[in-house]
Amino acid sequence: MGTRLAERMTGLGLSEREQHVLELVATGRSNEEIAAAMEITEATVKGHMTNILGKLGVTDRTQAVITALRRGLVHL
Repeated sequence: MGTRLAERMTGLGLSEREQHVLELVATGRSNEEIAAAMEITEATVKGHMTNILGKLGVTDRTQAVITALRRGLVHL
């Protein structure tokens, strides 16, 4: 349980692709723009966002970015 809590607090549970999506969200890109930049479908972006929100314990994109910035997961 301690390991899972540590992962949740540090964001270490994010995959490389989830991390990349989160970085693009932090720059203000839409799902459509992220999909084009990463050469994936919007549905895949939405799936990554669902995973990111769950792993960070937040309910929306704005909270995800704020949490990521506070934890040092992304830098602007």
